[in-house]
Amino acid sequence: MPKPTTLSFVRTRRTAAELSQAELARRVGVSRQTLNAIETGRQVPSTTIALQLARALRCTVDELFRLPGGPLAHVRLAEPGQVSARVSVGRVEGALVGHPCRIDARSADGRVVEYDAESRRALIELFSETADIEHNLLIAGCAPLLGVVSDRIARRYRNHRATWIYADSSRALELLAGGFVHVAGMHLASEEDAQAHVRAAQTAFPGERTTLVNLARWRQGLVVAPGNPRALRPGSGLGEPELRRALRAPGSGARRVFERAGGGEVFVRESDCIAADHAEVARLVKWGIADVGVAIESVARTYDLDFIPLSEERFDLLIPESRCDDPAIARLIDLIDGPSFRNEAAYVPGYDLSLAGHASTVAAVSG
Repeated sequence: MPKPTTLSFVRTRRTAAELSQAELARRVGVSRQTLNAIETGRQVPSTTIALQLARALRCTVDELFRLPGGPLAHVRLAEPGQVSARVSVGRVEGALVGHPCRIDARSADGRVVEYDAESRRALIELFSETADIEHNLLIAGCAPLLGVVSDRIARRYRNHRATWIYADSSRALELLAGGFVHVAGMHLASEEDAQAHVRAAQTAFPGERTTLVNLARWRQGLVVAPGNPRALRPGSGLGEPELRRALRAPGSGARRVFERAGGGEVFVRESDCIAADHAEVARLVKWGIADVGVAIESVARTYDLDFIPLSEERFDLLIPESRCDDPAIARLIDLIDGPSFRNEAAYVPGYDLSLAGHASTVAAVSG
């Protein structure tokens, strides 16, 4: 991986100044090709040109160029509209990809140095050696149990690790199909629609066989304040105008459960809150900001809230057949199917692990 002697922020400054590459090159007295090489870090400018660039962009030379503190990598960003300073990085199907870290993330692989919106690629300054990101298994999903899985992989396997990329079921499938993660977790299948995961797999990968591996079963339901002061139950009452609701994003499993419980599509009101995850639903109810939301039973227990079950669901991991021979995937399945993981996960309330590690093959369908 190339390591330029300097990092260039010329493009960022030029874009902020609303100057075209051709116009800035004219002002500085260099060709457009030369300026492009400077912006991409392929050429280090002379002192004279650096000073001229700083004058044209009304900044200091130090604001345009600096020495890198670690290895550099060009990656595809999974969330180009949410460029974050800190990112997790891994290699999927031969390409490096980056995911913005959550605010509460304990660690990151690097930071965004420069982002090109046109190509949706970013230059990342890594915090660790490049070998570390080559053995990083990226798992997308919304189950908190994935955090346990990631920690156990790092502890059990030398020089290998996993990163939990938080995403609801629909977004996790998009990331998997787009080549941004190795594995996607989803909880769209319930007792009312047991084949939902099979259809989702065939839609995401119509020309390829896939494998579904069960991580756990859980219950989703209404999360309400202790004692259920509003006496809430499934039905039309969930649409009452004065009810403050903690909703998940459209396409998420929790949003679908809420719509089934309320008897139809949910239209967001000014009094509603959009929660990022199951835990945020519980926090909004705990703090009295919302009266009700849908989340998994484990977070309701964690926050000492009442839980009204609505649906028992499977949380399955989806793996394309082309990746099943990857040793990292084999380690993941072996870990989930092992007794040590079950023993640890048994102490996390609200999960049924009786089918953990059970795998099934989904046939390919023609697009």
